[in-house]
Amino acid sequence: MNNEIKPFAAFTYKAPDGEIDTATKNNNISTLANDKNATSQAELKDFKKEFAATAQQLENTPLKDEVSFNKNEEAAINQKQQYKKPNIGTIIAGILAGTTVNSLTANLPKNIISSKVFEEMAKLSDGLSKNEYKKIEDTLKETIKSSGLADKGVSLLKATAENADEIEQIMVGEIDNGFLKYLPKKFKELLGGVFGSQICSGENACYAFASKKIIMPEKELGLAMFHEMGHAMNANLSKVGKMLQKSRGLSLLAIPISLIALFKTKKAPNEEPKNKIDKATTFIKNNAGKLTFATFLPVLIEEGLATIKGNKIAKQMLSPELAKKVAKTNALGYSTYLALAALSGLGIYLGTKVKDAIAKPKPIENKE
Repeated sequence: MNNEIKPFAAFTYKAPDGEIDTATKNNNISTLANDKNATSQAELKDFKKEFAATAQQLENTPLKDEVSFNKNEEAAINQKQQYKKPNIGTIIAGILAGTTVNSLTANLPKNIISSKVFEEMAKLSDGLSKNEYKKIEDTLKETIKSSGLADKGVSLLKATAENADEIEQIMVGEIDNGFLKYLPKKFKELLGGVFGSQICSGENACYAFASKKIIMPEKELGLAMFHEMGHAMNANLSKVGKMLQKSRGLSLLAIPISLIALFKTKKAPNEEPKNKIDKATTFIKNNAGKLTFATFLPVLIEEGLATIKGNKIAKQMLSPELAKKVAKTNALGYSTYLALAALSGLGIYLGTKVKDAIAKPKPIENKE
């Protein structure tokens, strides 16, 4: 008898110890199941080397990977490892641990980076002379006129202690124009006061979309105003820029993505999704880090365009030395958005890993 093993989907043979073994193959992996329901797996090439000399009785050898068996054969061949789902206490512990890791990874480094970046940006602007600051302000006003922004209703507003109430109301208007507009009035006023105070104290600068105001701190962050000018151009002079600005809210999808990733229990090996929703949420869970980063892409692209446009204006209108300071300021500012996106993705990725390590299906040992 020729013992060479031909291409097969399944065959049975009598092993040297007298047991009747059944072998199946799928994707170059051979699975052995004996008549005592014990199973093992090996690469097909290794199986051929080890068992070719002992195979005696070949049966059922179609040249394809799928084949039907009777109930007894199917029970022996397709015996799968059984898994026990984690209990509610383990799941809660996993969620808490994963949430903690996610929060620490996403927020702690981000806060440190933002603080350091702001210090560097403030130093660059603090080093400006009165003439340089005046040149920046005049350049901004001139660009608003020459670019067509003035025709769109855009204007420059310098934030000072005297107009703090006006700045606060502008910030409340921004909140009413965005996704936070459904918040209670008192809460919106509180947020408006916080944002307005940051701008008036020189801790922030912005382009207010609803009022079309480029709000410029009295001195601090003066170099960042070219970036804010870029935002105004995106909003009023570019269809792509405007579309990207309206898409910035997609970053909020990071919230449901993180909830799905942390609250959905990891599936056991070879466990198939039960329906389309289960399949979709499983995909989200398995790719939470990448998807979270992807939600920030409209923000990153729009911020990048604003920076490029601001740098271009500075290069055309300012001295080379001052234009370099503008470019450095804008690069530092952009790094905070990039860090936010990257750390948010990394945070939920690590948080999910920790949660799944604690609360995952565990194999049930077969007792013979």
